[in-house]
Amino acid sequence: MTTTITVKANHGWPVDVKGTDPKSGEQIPNYGGRVEAGATQDFICHSGMDLHVHEVQPDEAAASSAEAAA
Repeated sequence: MTTTITVKANHGWPVDVKGTDPKSGEQIPNYGGRVEAGATQDFICHSGMDLHVHEVQPDEAAASSAEAAA
């Protein structure tokens, strides 16, 4: 079975999405990413995978921006 999940980052913060293998808990390589604030993106779940969605808070966004600039 395949399920489409639409992530709408509409409240001023980006959203991080990652797929994981439910048996091992390991992240699925090359799957997921960041949906920037104001954007919408579809993700597909299949084969029993788990999808983790995290709304990035302002302090987390500032920390990741500082790391990227370093």
